[in-house]
Amino acid sequence: MKPYYLYLIPLTILLSGCGVTSSQSGSDRKAEKNAKQAEAYAKTSTLIEGGNYIFTVQSINPSGGKTIRSTSLYTMKASNGSFEAYLPYFGRAYQANYGGNGGIEFKGEPEDLTVVQNADKFSTTVTYQISESNERFNITFVVGANGYGTLTVISQNRQSISYYGLVSELTEE
Repeated sequence: MKPYYLYLIPLTILLSGCGVTSSQSGSDRKAEKNAKQAEAYAKTSTLIEGGNYIFTVQSINPSGGKTIRSTSLYTMKASNGSFEAYLPYFGRAYQANYGGNGGIEFKGEPEDLTVVQNADKFSTTVTYQISESNERFNITFVVGANGYGTLTVISQNRQSISYYGLVSELTEE
């Protein structure tokens, strides 16, 4: 019985030492991941703060409906203090404009534009209001460090809708 204890004690010490080494490398990986995320956040937040970017829609999330994958090019552009959007709309309209295409479209300078950076969550939030025809839109745009973001549009005449997609630098065409 004694010989088994003699083998078990060194084996236990050896295995417990391996666990410490593994957790140290895990903390190194976490620090490296945070550093990469902070670098990506700095790049994305600088892009948003500069005000020249394009948001390309990848999916649409109507209120109370299923997510719809975008098969066409829908965008929201920010250029020198002006915003322009061409977005589809799926949902209930409380008041319809005759002769309109049914989508959400606006172009012009926003009111109450605010840009808030949250370094703890590696996100940037842009909020503003903009009017087009007989509609006023409240826009909230939240972008993460990796450039993916959610654009939420709220209107008095329609149910709210969200768009998910990717932000990139606006290049002159």
